[in-house]
Amino acid sequence: MPVDVLAPGVPMLFMGEGFRVHATSETTRGGFLIAEIASRPGGGPLDLHSHVAAEQYMCLEGTITVITDEGVYRLGPFDSVTISPWLGHTYRNLGDVPARLVCTLSPPHDMEAFLREVCEPLGDPAAPLPEVTREQSDWAMEVAGRHGMRILGPYDPAVLGG
Repeated sequence: MPVDVLAPGVPMLFMGEGFRVHATSETTRGGFLIAEIASRPGGGPLDLHSHVAAEQYMCLEGTITVITDEGVYRLGPFDSVTISPWLGHTYRNLGDVPARLVCTLSPPHDMEAFLREVCEPLGDPAAPLPEVTREQSDWAMEVAGRHGMRILGPYDPAVLGG
């Protein structure tokens, strides 16, 4: 069941990730969206995608690997990377412990509409996060395409090296 509104502080589930919005276009006069993501080991979007919004990831805990068309970035606590508009990218928790990151997007409008459609209410934020199937990911990417994002398909694991 999708969420009707992206309300700051409300725990949600986004493609198997814990998701909590901290600022929206409504609270920033259209400027940006800030969300905190709790990522389980193996978590993160399976496909590279791109969109009009510039995006910044900052790791808070654990490690996050950001894969882009321009390179691979391994982020530890308080490391960050900024993704230019329309640059193919995804992030993954390739470690064996949970990770947390902050994601900032500007402009946020198409992304907020996408999130309202694919996020679900999260009853117990302390419960284990579910794995995402390829079918669930494909559905979310189909929805993303309807909201102006380009779906570029799975990343090549060879880019990760050994």
